[in-house]
This record gives sequence, C-alpha cells and structure tokens, in this order.
Amino acid sequence: MQENTTPMAGTGYLAVQVTTARGAIPLAGAFVSISRDDGGNELLYTLKTGADGRTERIALAAPARAESQSPSDVPPFSTYNLVVESRGYGTANYNHVPIFDGVTAYQQADLVPLPANGSPDGLTQNRPAQFGDGGDFGVQGGL
Repeated sequence: MQENTTPMAGTGYLAVQVTTARGAIPLAGAFVSISRDDGGNELLYTLKTGADGRTERIALAAPARAESQSPSDVPPFSTYNLVVESRGYGTANYNHVPIFDGVTAYQQADLVPLPANGSPDGLTQNRPAQFGDGGDFGVQGGL
C-alpha cells in the first residue's frame, strides 16, 4: 500500500457493529483494535462493544476534504486496519478501511462461533498419535 503523504488536517469518524448469526444477533463484549494502515501497525484504539454490539464512534485523522477537490495521485482518504475479537468466536480482520474527512464510516463485522473444542477447523488438536508394533501400520484405537 502506498504511504499517504497528505497532511492529516481533517477528521473522519468510525463506528463498528459486531454481530453473529449472519448479522442477526448483536455481540456484546467484543474487542475492536484499530491501527494505522501505514506499515507500522501503530495501535491507536481498542474499543469494546456494548449490549447492542456497537462501539462508540471515534475520531480518526484523515486528509482535509479540500485536498480532494483537485486531481492528485494521493487518495482523499486515510486507511486503517481493524481486528475484531471475542472469546469463543473466530477473529475477523478488516484491512484498508477508508476514512474521509467529515464522514462517519460504519464497519459491519460478523463473527463466526468456534466449535466447542475451540479449534477453527473443528478438529481436536490435542489427541496424541497412537502407534503399535508394526504389521498393519500399527494403528490402534480406530478413528
């Protein structure tokens, strides 16, 4: 991603809605981490969703709106990366989220529950391999 060299004289806003069940159920207590999208991964905010699954609206630096009034190679917005996490759910990453001066961006995040064993692929991770003494490849215990 090309680094934005435009002065950040403006302010844009971001609010995140975290849900599960394909958007049907708000997810309270989820954490949203926001960092700059400039390669440095500087953590700016960690927000927690309320009972309605929403974070508070926060202000983020963006290029001034006036910068977008003439052609330029520099985009008229800044970008941020989001990581959305909640215990018992898979993590969601949103990269290059655009923020424009004077505009509130709303990011929807739908988290998928993890299986009861906590493994994203549903396989049990801590089952030891069992080997016999040869012959039929030594498999014991069945599958």
